[in-house]
Amino acid sequence: MTKPMVTKDSKEKLHNTVGVVTTLIEAEAIKKATEYFADTITEYSCELDGVQLYNCLLTAAQNNLKHTEEEYKKAKQLIDLLQNQNNEN
Repeated sequence: MTKPMVTKDSKEKLHNTVGVVTTLIEAEAIKKATEYFADTITEYSCELDGVQLYNCLLTAAQNNLKHTEEEYKKAKQLIDLLQNQNNEN
């Protein structure tokens, strides 16, 4: 019987679990997001039709983008101030 070839690279890949952890975290996030979307659709599907639900999701995504842009501007302002202060010293 011959021994399988084991290389340093194959050993490193065997012990590298970063990708596995990220995949598990992403899978859990996808599962939770899907459940939340399903709950929301179920809750409002009797009162709203598909187009209305779609428009609600689009509006929510647009509001999220606006909020994220505002948060980014605040963070960018702080970084710019700190960098300018650092450059003056």
